[in-house]
Amino acid sequence: MKRRLPVLALCVLLLAGCQRGGEDVSAAVSLPPEPAPKTAQELLEEQPIDDTRDAFLVDTGGRLGALLVTVEREEQNLEEELDGDCAAISVWDPQNMDGPIQTMELKVEYAAFRHHDVVDANFDGYQDFGYMRFMGNQPTYWNYWIWNEETGQFVPEPEFGSISSPVFDAEAEEIRGWARESAALEGVSTVHRWADGELVCVRRIEVRQTDRSDGPSDLTFVLTVQDRMDGALTEVFRKEFPAGSGEYVDERAKWEDLDYHGEADHQI
Repeated sequence: MKRRLPVLALCVLLLAGCQRGGEDVSAAVSLPPEPAPKTAQELLEEQPIDDTRDAFLVDTGGRLGALLVTVEREEQNLEEELDGDCAAISVWDPQNMDGPIQTMELKVEYAAFRHHDVVDANFDGYQDFGYMRFMGNQPTYWNYWIWNEETGQFVPEPEFGSISSPVFDAEAEEIRGWARESAALEGVSTVHRWADGELVCVRRIEVRQTDRSDGPSDLTFVLTVQDRMDGALTEVFRKEFPAGSGEYVDERAKWEDLDYHGEADHQI
């Protein structure tokens, strides 16, 4: 019995040394740190991008920061080909990838797929995004979604659907569109502005060639201008120009300045 006392005493000392203040030594063992969450850029780099899938980031500038947007195109059958393919758009918060925070659908023409635009489309300091739905020889048409910081959602703005090839001028807070319809530069120019949260066309300039049935010598180009007055577009200028003169191009350029209101003898 005496020979076992040193061994017992040693075990007691070791046990006492492994406990401090009544705490078990196991509590002091640290677990491996959890991996840091992936950044928005890292998540973007993991996304497949090909003929049917697209992805990009929208840094809203708000409390949610940069969001990941993914797009998947579903091919339609031949009968629906002219209507374009259905694209499913999903918005993801990189801090919680369990599911998208928002989804929407868009009809996209084949050539327009994978064309997106990240821009402050309503000039409020938050970033918005657009996705092209149609691409022609020159005109392109887009759908845009405006970021609502209060709700944490992107809100569609249907008026963008009527603006061809939109160009955003943040300094003037104007959105300009141009839809060319011929090599002779026939077509429509538009200028849009935001008014009380609504996107409205404030000037529309159109150039059309007259009926060709009377022969080339009788061709003229008619330029018309409409301004927004009392909540509606109203024609304020109309003039015909001889074919081949090119004068209508110079006249249209004058009207693209919203401060220009024409000469008195041509105003309606």
